[in-house]
Amino acid sequence: MSRILVTGAAGLLGRFVVRELRAHGYDVRGFDRRAGDAGIEWIVADVTDPVAVKRAMQGIDAVLHIAAVPNIWSGDGATIMHVNTQGTWLVFDAAEAEGIQRVVFCSSDSVAGYTVREGRMMPPRYAPLDLAHPLNATDPYALSKVAGEDIARAYALRGMSVPALRTVFVAYPEMAGEIVARAKDPLNYHAPVAGGPSTAGGGPLHHHIDARDLARAFRLALELPMQPGEFERFYLSASVTLSPEPTVERLRRLHGDAVEIRDPAHYRRNPFAPLYDLTHAATRLGFVPEFDQRHLLAGLPGFEN
Repeated sequence: MSRILVTGAAGLLGRFVVRELRAHGYDVRGFDRRAGDAGIEWIVADVTDPVAVKRAMQGIDAVLHIAAVPNIWSGDGATIMHVNTQGTWLVFDAAEAEGIQRVVFCSSDSVAGYTVREGRMMPPRYAPLDLAHPLNATDPYALSKVAGEDIARAYALRGMSVPALRTVFVAYPEMAGEIVARAKDPLNYHAPVAGGPSTAGGGPLHHHIDARDLARAFRLALELPMQPGEFERFYLSASVTLSPEPTVERLRRLHGDAVEIRDPAHYRRNPFAPLYDLTHAATRLGFVPEFDQRHLLAGLPGFEN
């Protein structure tokens, strides 16, 4: 049985990942600032503590690195850059020292630069947005994920195999009230207003992914056949957005003709398809989303159909 270290294992996403791994027969060690509810071995420490991170790697076969300040509202810029960048470097460096060959890095779609207005976001050049699109990060969280990917790639060049998962906003069960509140009054929504742990995210197009799908993507990335030295990136999202407007219509309203629609037929087949091209995730990773949360919005203004 493979033994997997999950950093951030007690967090909103980590608990789903731990559950997914255990359901598929993996032995899991959790690393977080507090112990979670899962009946696994826990190391309670901060990801910026090099001694604790080194200790956590002992006897481990692979690492899923999820621990991070999760968005720009959860810490100031200095804290985000320190935890997310320094913590990521410590994880990769300790994993390499222990001879661990597979580290899966939790990245973000924010690296493309189109997530939060507070970060002076950049409109996409084209849709669907694929891996060839330039990275236009402008806020501390997005910058930390660009730096994290650079760290991940550097350690791949040194011999690891590293998948980086660029996930959109994760629609945890605790976020349902925030998602509904935003849909009811999008112009005046200021979160959290419905007891959620943070604001309903997903950028101007209201992207989201179900936590169960994302947890499965982490397991698939763990199991992905890769050669030493390989670094791969994957955009991950639900198959539809949570926007009341179809994707192309919303892009046109927000940005006029500035965004080139490279595959109009794709958006005719699925008018609410995400900005991101999920083809690579489907063909290489074997990831096709099974869930979405549009059912939460059924019957609200703009969501009658």
